[in-house]
Amino acid sequence: MTTNLVRKVTKLTDIREIAEITMRVFLQICWKANLSYGDELSLHIGDRIPYSQKSMAGKEKGEWILGTRGTTWKLKSGGETIATSEEDAENIRQQIKAIENIHISWFVPTPELGFNMGFSNGYELILMPEIEDDSGLPYWEMFTPEDMVLKVGPNSIWSYTCISNMPTVPC
Repeated sequence: MTTNLVRKVTKLTDIREIAEITMRVFLQICWKANLSYGDELSLHIGDRIPYSQKSMAGKEKGEWILGTRGTTWKLKSGGETIATSEEDAENIRQQIKAIENIHISWFVPTPELGFNMGFSNGYELILMPEIEDDSGLPYWEMFTPEDMVLKVGPNSIWSYTCISNMPTVPC
């Protein structure tokens, strides 16, 4: 995969590269589901990696980190909605515990630049971007083990770029 990609989605096949990047989370464990700044859903997936910053000593992050960036989502089980991004933060924190320490069964990007993500316990996370959103924020982003970030949206645009600002760390 070429680094530092920027693409516009104009047809269904344009999301193929997003699927190629995200498919590597299949069978990985989501070991932490929490609400980050602004009550955005954040999933830590794969190996546990110690933070390198001294201020974060003793804390770990996921090899993969998926963030919803304020986009509407819902968590379902057996066809029933368990939690949504519109609910009280405390209720969300309780309900998302159901996907912690659970394997990811599938991850499918959607033509609207959202995604459907399945878990081995039967839960499903569905991200539903509002195409009319004018916040300028990506609909979602995924940090990868290679110091890359996949940013999806807005305006039918997605990018896959290096996040390392150190010349000695290749992406």
